[in-house]
Amino acid sequence: MDMGQTMGIMVTQTVAMFLMMAIGIALYEAKMLNRAGAQQLANVAVYVATPAVVIRSLATEFSMEKLIIGLVCAALSVALTLGSALVAWLVYRDRQRISQFAIMISNMGFIGIPLVQSVLGEEYVFYVSAAIAAQVPIAWTYGIWLVSQDKSLISPKKVLTNPAVISVVVGIALFCCSVELGGVLEVTAADMANLNTGLAMLVLGVYLAETDLRSLLRNKNLYLTNFIRLIIIPIATIAVLLPVPIAPEAKLVMLILFAAPCGTTTAMYSQMFGGDYRFGAGLVSLSTLLSMVTMPAMLFIGLMVL
Repeated sequence: MDMGQTMGIMVTQTVAMFLMMAIGIALYEAKMLNRAGAQQLANVAVYVATPAVVIRSLATEFSMEKLIIGLVCAALSVALTLGSALVAWLVYRDRQRISQFAIMISNMGFIGIPLVQSVLGEEYVFYVSAAIAAQVPIAWTYGIWLVSQDKSLISPKKVLTNPAVISVVVGIALFCCSVELGGVLEVTAADMANLNTGLAMLVLGVYLAETDLRSLLRNKNLYLTNFIRLIIIPIATIAVLLPVPIAPEAKLVMLILFAAPCGTTTAMYSQMFGGDYRFGAGLVSLSTLLSMVTMPAMLFIGLMVL
């Protein structure tokens, strides 16, 4: 892995994220986008764009080898996500629920996918999709409860009929049947998937525009949460991956995903389900900035030992 190339990709992705956030702030200040509009954009991102990302990535030619490694990556994703949730709970217990969500869910999509594409190759994006697909049910059950404390939002019916969960089922079925999207379906899925990051960043921009940044930056939990997300979780991930009998490239995929900064859903779920979305937006922003230093360091360690 070329560390110079990796750093270049991270800088590009991070700068792009902050530019899109700045557009969201400008739209808010110009009164062209308000909190209600941001809520609607968040709904489109979570219920349409993210499912499109999952379906598009899983709709590929079937391969038994790919299936086996994909299942291992999915199992690792579940184990590492639940392990991250446990670490977060041990630190915060019944406090700082947004921080716990931020520690548990990383930005696998916008940071993980381009890094894996450029550093390891397009064929490894399938394993990113497997990891994301495995994490979706956790985010839509324990994650929502963590943010909202409302068990009625996570009834079995609501989980099973959720577009994000349905997209996982559809994507797995397409892969097992070796169905690749083509023509108008491919264009539609691709265009909807491409909306994912832009929508999320515009929403975060609105949240940041409403936030008292000076007060936010004085919050010690902002730094403790990011220390756990960016340092403790990646180191624990390396330890878990060491004995796993899969190719080093697949291990690096998982390390990239779990060394990534806080997921944008930290802020969006907070807004959608009654949490402190301003604190969530601050977590995502600072985490993304700090990850420019921490991710190359963690990947360097991973290269040495995995």
